[in-house]
Amino acid sequence: MDKKRKRKGEKVDILSIIMLLLLIAIGTLAFELKNSTDYQTQSRELEIKEAQNNDNNDKKTVGWLRVQGTNIDLPIIYAPFYDFAYETGNFAWTEADFKELNNIVYITGHNIKNMSARPLIADESHDRFEQLMSYVYVEFAKENQFIQYTFNGEDYLYRIYSIAFIDESDIDMYNRGEYTKDDMNRFIKTTNEKSIYKYDVDVNNEDKFISLNTCTNMFGESENIRITINARLVRDDEKAKLAQVKKSEQYRIIDNIMEGGDSDEETDEV
Repeated sequence: MDKKRKRKGEKVDILSIIMLLLLIAIGTLAFELKNSTDYQTQSRELEIKEAQNNDNNDKKTVGWLRVQGTNIDLPIIYAPFYDFAYETGNFAWTEADFKELNNIVYITGHNIKNMSARPLIADESHDRFEQLMSYVYVEFAKENQFIQYTFNGEDYLYRIYSIAFIDESDIDMYNRGEYTKDDMNRFIKTTNEKSIYKYDVDVNNEDKFISLNTCTNMFGESENIRITINARLVRDDEKAKLAQVKKSEQYRIIDNIMEGGDSDEETDEV
């Protein structure tokens, strides 16, 4: 009888050990999934070299841009004396020609087909910066939070912390140098205060930023308002994980506009 009890006890011990190992394995897997990255960079050096074959005296390819959740996968052009008003090429541009990554990189692109008060989400017919308007929808903003900028042989990854509508006069689209700490603080203050979302992402004037902007008629054709997608460089000590996102007080304006907005219409305005 004692031998039977002993064998039974041994079986229970083995089963307990197996269950414990399974729990440890499940916990480890859950931890790895929680801390894995939600976005992977993809080199665009080959695409940059191919685009540079078409460079000329008026413009040159200086980088490449990818925006998560959109079809924005475009060369970035530097062309300080080029008139982009009627440009139809599938690219975006910067007014800064840097040898090193600047602490704020402004990139501008066209929105030709998604100008209305109720923008379309990731429409396949959009081929420039039209799909940036998808960020006015909170679920899209929650799911897509990363921007890749390939520059000078490096694939830099930025995480979005602000989606803001800003007057064109307050956007320094013609930046040509490194910004001071005061400049950086003003940039951070403006982009945070005007953001339609609150991201669980901290920023400071030691960070490097990228700011994408394009035009919109959401506030009326007479208003010179642009949507800006603002992101900071992912730090060396953090994972590229999705942050928590919720609507800010600024989103009430967007709700009011879209409740009375017309369906999307194509326009020639830039």
